This record gives sequence, C-alpha cells and structure tokens, in this order.
Amino acid sequence: MAQTVRVNVPRTILDWVISIGAEDRLGEEQRQNIDAWKQGTKRPTVSQLHDISDKLHVPFGYFFMDEPIDDTPPVYAKRTVGSQQPQGHPSRDLVDTIDQMTAIQDWARQDRIDNEGTRLEQVGSRTINDDSNLIAEDIRRALKIDEHWYRKSDLHKPAKAFKLLRERAEGTGILIMQNGVVGNNASRPLDPKEFRAFALIDPYAPLIFINKTDEPETARLFSLVHELAHVWLGADELYNDTALPTGITRLEQVCNEVATAILLPDEDFLEAWQSIPNDTTLDERMKELKKRFPVSHTALALRALKHKLISQETFQKCNQAAQTWSEETENKQGSPDFYDTELSRFDSRFLERLASSVDKGGTTYLDAYRLMGITGDTFTKLMKRAVS
Repeated sequence: MAQTVRVNVPRTILDWVISIGAEDRLGEEQRQNIDAWKQGTKRPTVSQLHDISDKLHVPFGYFFMDEPIDDTPPVYAKRTVGSQQPQGHPSRDLVDTIDQMTAIQDWARQDRIDNEGTRLEQVGSRTINDDSNLIAEDIRRALKIDEHWYRKSDLHKPAKAFKLLRERAEGTGILIMQNGVVGNNASRPLDPKEFRAFALIDPYAPLIFINKTDEPETARLFSLVHELAHVWLGADELYNDTALPTGITRLEQVCNEVATAILLPDEDFLEAWQSIPNDTTLDERMKELKKRFPVSHTALALRALKHKLISQETFQKCNQAAQTWSEETENKQGSPDFYDTELSRFDSRFLERLASSVDKGGTTYLDAYRLMGITGDTFTKLMKRAVS
C-alpha cells in the first residue's frame, strides 16, 4: 500500500497564504486542519494543500516558498476607493485578472515591436497641467469623432456608445478588454465594489480593462473614457470611484473632467436644458436629457448642480431616484451565445493578431491557450469567429 506523503509547511507560510487568499471559502474541516498544522500536531498531505490552494485561489507553489512574498500587482497602489486610499490586500479575483491582462499586454507589446516597431504617440502625450478640454479634443481626434458624436445613430444609448468608442480606441492600438468573471470561471465574479476598471500603461500596448459587472451600462462607458484619459496622461490606475465623480487627486479630477467633456459637453448640456419648458417636472426633464446624452441620471443632475440649475436638495432627490430611472430606461437585451460572450471579452485586434501568429507558428497553441484561458476546439472556433 502506498504511503501517504506529508510535508512541512512553516506557520509563517500558512498565515501568509491564508491572509492573501479567499479565506471565506474554506470549510470547517479545512480550518481545523490548518489550526492543527500551525500547532504542529499534524502535517498536511500534498492533496490537502492542493484542495486548500483551489479554495483560496492561491498558487499551490506558495506553500513551498522559503518566505512570504508580496504578489500585489503594482497597479493596486494606484487604486482609489471613494475618498480613501487603498488598504489591505487585493482579492485573488483581482490579482488573477491583472495577471492575465499583464500576460496579454506583454504578448501584444512584443508583437507590435516585432511587426510594427513603433510606439503609440498618444501614450503620455499630455500632462495633468494641460487643459482637460484639450485632452478631450485629442482623444476625439484619435477616435475620429466630433464634439457632438453622441447625437448620431442612437449613440445616446450607452451600449451603442460603448461599442463605438471601444472599436475606435482599439483602432488606435489601445487594447480594450472586459469581463465580469475571472477568465472563464463563472463561479468567480468580479466585484465592482473592489474595482470598476483599470489601465496598464505601456508605450507599445496600453491596456484598459472594464469590469463588466459594473452597472448600469453608463458606468462602464464612463470608466472606458476615464481610462482613455489615463492613457493620454501615461498613468496607470485601478479605478473605483464612487457614483459621484469626485477624484481625490488632481490626476483623477482631470480624468473625470476629460470623460465628462467627451460624454456631456457643457455647452451642449446647457443648450439641451434650456430647450426644455420650465414647467416640465424633474422626472420628465431627466428622462428627456437622458435621450440626448449617454450618461447616467446622476451625472446629469451633477452637471445641473454645478451650473446652479438645481439646488443641493433637488440634486439629492435626483440621486436617490436615479436607480429607478435607470431601470426604466436601460435597454433589455437577450443573452448572447457563448462565442459572442467570449469575443466581447477580448480586444478584436489582439484576437486577429494572435490568430495570425498561431497560424504562422510565431505563437504555440499552448501559449495561446494560456493567454486566452481557452483550449482545444473552443479556441479554434473562437479564432475562426474572430477573423471572419
């Protein structure tokens, strides 16, 4: 009979692995075993460590390290949560998502160097000392849209606006990714309270990731444009502002100003407000404005407050009613099929380049599988859909 192999894991390593992992996923028996291992009355088996690794979403190899390490992604230091600085450890869901996006960015960077060799001129082309309207103008020029782009073809609808701006941004060489789970694991949804989006800056392959669980669609649209401003400013960020865009640093304030200038220009907003009869109820006024701009009701109310068109008390009422208004106006769409969902997660240009590289032998199937988190026939079918 084969003997069960048990290993020594120092208490310091056990404490560290548990502190950075999803501890709430551990069962009572696993907790008891861990206590016994810490006390030295028992030693874990390899199988038990594998199980706990899976539960905590922490790499199995961490149990065999000589000492704890800090695997917190650098971008986590750029995180803003409401009006507070970042504290504690990031979730393993966030860590794993950033790790996957970093691997994709590294591949895309090398692919661009190998095939085109040029840096993207927009990365870091502006500073926080530049006028936010000039930065917004630069972005519109790069995306080939005018100041009133949202007036055309139902682009006041946030889903259509997001699709257009994403496609245009991808066309400039910026990688735009989005997902609502870790990889393809539906049991690991991303928490919008932890982050709404992030930007990883690189002169060859800047990458923006949008948390698809962030609701409503206007929130994801604002995040996209906000992160585009970060690309122009050349600054990494993990974005998690509150519903009210009041960044705690000058950098965040500028990015919010740029996003607002693109989605809700002052002059156009004031013109729209003044075109609505004065005796129109607040509810009807907000619904009418929502038909013209791809932003949230809260953003509209905030802009009205800024221009002293409403009082602070009225703004608070608008903010409280915003959820109800959003539910009435958000488009309800059917569920897309599996491959449409997968395609939506990845930058279209990245998929095309990866498919080409695999076809030419520049990237192995194994490396492509690792980048995508998809294998076999699923990968093949997805690549065919991507280039069709």
